[in-house]
Amino acid sequence: MKTEISISRLVPAFAGTLLAVTLFGCDSSQQTRFVCNCEEQKQLQLFVKESIKPANNMSDEEMEDVINQLRRDGIMLYCKQKPVWVKNGGEVDWTNQKFDSCETIMVHW
Repeated sequence: MKTEISISRLVPAFAGTLLAVTLFGCDSSQQTRFVCNCEEQKQLQLFVKESIKPANNMSDEEMEDVINQLRRDGIMLYCKQKPVWVKNGGEVDWTNQKFDSCETIMVHW
C-alpha cells in the first residue's frame, strides 16, 4: 500500500504549526532586572558626575569606558532589583510591565 502526501494536506498542517509556535512559543516570564525610580536616577547621575574626575587616571584608557563602568556600578549601588517581564530572547516585554512613569528598567549596560 502506497501512501501519498498531498500538498493540500501539508499547507494547513504547516500553517497551524506555525501559528501555534507564534502564539505559544514567544511566552514571557519574570526575571530580575535593575529598576531605578526618579530619586535613584538622580543619585546615579550625581554618583557618575562626582566620580568622573577621581576615576580618570590620565592613562590612555578611553573615558567612555570609565563612564560606562561608573554607570554600571552606580546602578548596582542605587537601584533596586525587581521582577520584570522578559521575552524568551531576553528582550523586555514592555506590554506586561506594571511600573509607574518614574521607574526605568536599566536594560543597557
